[in-house]
Amino acid sequence: MEDDYSEYRAALAPGMRIEIGIPLSGGGVFRDWGVISESQGDQLQVQISRDVLPANVRVDVGFILDVSIRLGKDSYTCSGIVTDRLGGRVLLIRLFGRFTLSERRQFFRADMALKVRYDIVDESNSREVERDWEVRKEREQMKFQGYDDFVIAAQMARFQPAKPIAWQDLLRAQLNLGGGGICLRMPTTARPEQLVNMELYLPLEPPRLVHVVGQVIHIKPPLTLRDGSSRYDVGMEFLFLDERDRDLIFKQISSVQIAHLRKIADKREVEEREETQPGFPSRKKLITRLAWTLLFLLLAGLVGRYLISYSKAPPENEIQKTYEESIRKYRHLDKNP
Repeated sequence: MEDDYSEYRAALAPGMRIEIGIPLSGGGVFRDWGVISESQGDQLQVQISRDVLPANVRVDVGFILDVSIRLGKDSYTCSGIVTDRLGGRVLLIRLFGRFTLSERRQFFRADMALKVRYDIVDESNSREVERDWEVRKEREQMKFQGYDDFVIAAQMARFQPAKPIAWQDLLRAQLNLGGGGICLRMPTTARPEQLVNMELYLPLEPPRLVHVVGQVIHIKPPLTLRDGSSRYDVGMEFLFLDERDRDLIFKQISSVQIAHLRKIADKREVEEREETQPGFPSRKKLITRLAWTLLFLLLAGLVGRYLISYSKAPPENEIQKTYEESIRKYRHLDKNP
């Protein structure tokens, strides 16, 4: 565990100047400079350069940021989450993931499992798909705003879908989600540039349903499961996504990362309590003690076997051998005068 944050320690230090990327609700990222005042493990205390951020820029606890540093001519970026605010300009940021050399990322991504419904579009142009998506999105907004089912049905009756949708349900889909796209593990494959209708069930408070249309960018080689079936990791960028729903996706990514950090913190607290409480040694100490005990028992067994064999047939020393030879010689002379 000592080297978990060696990469952060090597790249970051108090007094160092870094760049902070703050996602905007309408898409894009606002960038500002900051100075590290404290650095410990995966946690940074950073003072941003601006006294007042622009009106459309918000930073609060739970927000996902990117942290960029320059090494020579190259820029390296790592993701972080705001864990606390100490005044208007000072942020506590918890890093996660690795520093990677890449172009600036507009959106942040996280692995998770969600309920998803999808439909691969075969023969429809993008304009028809967009119109159907607009209708589904509007219906969902009306439901969330509390409109009566009769009113919603009357409103939706004015629109005829361009193509019937045959939804495929994934109750716990493994996926990598970001504000700009998704990599979804599916039981069926797709073709590059193909369109996919999706419904993402976000377990927020309250739960939300996000309607989105993705366009296939790449497909990884299939994974074969134990039962012989295959799964395909299909990477898609969001072609049609409402900006309000993009904010919900950011919120979901933030909640997943906060839960992950809480698990790490709880594990550390348990390990620290085990190490500090008398009579409750840590797992590492128990293993060390067990190893020493086994070694002691092994040595004791070897010594015991040696002593037993020694008692049965003790080795002769030089004095004893000389004495016995003299006795035999004397007895021989005595018999032959």
